[in-house]
Amino acid sequence: MLPQTTSNQALYLWLRNFLQDLYAPENMDETLLKTLAMMLTGMLLGPHVQLFAIAMCIPVPIKLTSLVRRLERFVANEQVQVERLFAPFIYAMVASLGNETAYLIIDCTQAGPKCRTLFIALAYQQTVLPLVWQTVKGKKGHVKSELHQQLLRRVYGYVSHCRRVIVLGDAEFSNEAVITTLQGYNWGFVLRFQSSYLLQTGPDQPWRPMQEIYTQAGVQAGHLRHWSQIAFTQAHQLANLTATVHWAAGATEPLCLVSNLTPTEQPHLIYERRYWVETLFGNCKSRGFQLARTEMEIPAHLDRLILAVAIATCLTLGLGTHLIVSGYSDQVDRADRRDLSLFQIGWRWLYRLLALNRLAELKIVFRWDFQLPPPGFQPA
Repeated sequence: MLPQTTSNQALYLWLRNFLQDLYAPENMDETLLKTLAMMLTGMLLGPHVQLFAIAMCIPVPIKLTSLVRRLERFVANEQVQVERLFAPFIYAMVASLGNETAYLIIDCTQAGPKCRTLFIALAYQQTVLPLVWQTVKGKKGHVKSELHQQLLRRVYGYVSHCRRVIVLGDAEFSNEAVITTLQGYNWGFVLRFQSSYLLQTGPDQPWRPMQEIYTQAGVQAGHLRHWSQIAFTQAHQLANLTATVHWAAGATEPLCLVSNLTPTEQPHLIYERRYWVETLFGNCKSRGFQLARTEMEIPAHLDRLILAVAIATCLTLGLGTHLIVSGYSDQVDRADRRDLSLFQIGWRWLYRLLALNRLAELKIVFRWDFQLPPPGFQPA
């Protein structure tokens, strides 16, 4: 039985014990784990991730200013190794895959007023689970391709044993460095590219912009067309790839994709999973932890703050998964249809467990053998 404590105290004690058990083989510093538990408590229960707001919700009887300084020391502490601390969550996610294909999504988002964070995440039940990330200075523009390669190398060790890996990315990542790295790993990929790129549709064909190619082929709104065995960009001449142009009905312009998949695998349908990353960014920002409100400007500090956001995201999605596979999602969502995202199901169930003093029922599960109904789903 849990002691009769406040919700904040109950959650802090649960998280502290959870982290101590999780990292026991690693012999982690106990003070560091207590601070991480405090940060997670304040993040899950507070209004946003500014450190004073996190500190306001921490149930430890010391001055608020002292708590804020403790959190500041945590994010500035070079001994806090982000990848080492997050590795157990990655292994838990990947171990649950079984024979499923690992769809990895690479994308970049603004973090703080003057930084951007590059993520590689695992597509999961219409959302994504973060795997690795790195923050760099700069409010706008693309990050360097060297960083793309660096994160791909970091994630390789976690998913290299998977039956199949397919990487999805926007136009920022359809560059020679990324494609050759993925080919070297023998991974599949579907990447968006700009219609101005020069392609060669056959050995004796001229190099032409993709826009000219699909226009001459008569592609219009509502059409789909594949080109096999193309060479990608005149500058790099990457051979034996597939180009796909999908012009959705009502869209003002088509989607241009390059991949090493065959047309029969329908690269444009696989690419739709890339949009799931927006749910991660929404959960981290406006619909969840309000990451956009942080005032941090040092990339390494932001990476440690995002560590707590990533752990909290995994806890919430894992809790939501457990509630759904147990058949009790109607505890927080409608019984006749689904109105909430997986993240919101987990988030609201956490608050209900706290309100009911039933935190002992908090369980985290990642499962791939169920299909999340679409929003507004009406059962037959």
